[in-house]
Amino acid sequence: MTGSYAVTPTKWGLHVRMQGELSMAQRDAAIAEIRDCFLSLRGRSWTSLIEFDHFQAENFRPERVVELVRLAQACGHLRSAIVLTDWQWASTMADTMIAAGADDQVRIFVLPDWADEGCEIAMPWVLHGGVVPLVSEAA
Repeated sequence: MTGSYAVTPTKWGLHVRMQGELSMAQRDAAIAEIRDCFLSLRGRSWTSLIEFDHFQAENFRPERVVELVRLAQACGHLRSAIVLTDWQWASTMADTMIAAGADDQVRIFVLPDWADEGCEIAMPWVLHGGVVPLVSEAA
């Protein structure tokens, strides 16, 4: 599976979608684009929705994510929903959020069979925070 990504500013903040297998060059380009968006959002409170649709996590660089999360916090980020398809990848992402000091600002939603309803389930957290419903029996 080839990979693609999209970084889309929204009225509430930032929507990032990573799908399939991204090369290191694509990952670095995505990181640069995300960093630029963070800086453009500085000075106001904002939230984010991040989707990993069958994302191949091989060669994952948690230190780069920690840097991005800390920059986001410095730029007014309030909370994020991460929607992904793999429990092991969710565990890795949770450890990364803990390392970044953002574990209370992030909710991870795991949907093994990808569907657009993952975003629908996650959006209440993105927009309003608070308690979110249980998404999976395994959770």
